[in-house]
Amino acid sequence: MELFEYQKKDLATIYGDFPEYKSFKEIISLEYERWTTTDVSQKLKLDKLIKKNKTLTLDDWILAVTSYGIPADFIAQISGQPVPGNLYYELAYR
Repeated sequence: MELFEYQKKDLATIYGDFPEYKSFKEIISLEYERWTTTDVSQKLKLDKLIKKNKTLTLDDWILAVTSYGIPADFIAQISGQPVPGNLYYELAYR
């Protein structure tokens, strides 16, 4: 929060004082918590998908990359399966 206060003071020299936003600290804290737990959350979703299908289909790969936000290299590392050769083509096509 200290960094945000410095930023606020610095920007105030250009744009003037900013009004107080009472829930700012609460919002930043929540977003920081989400950011720190993203990797764990993504891995849990991927593990669940792998348990369900043992071998990931192209649609599973696309779901994990687009909806779960997991990089293809990470999926390959966790699943032990190579990245499908046409994954990026299919992503662009869809």
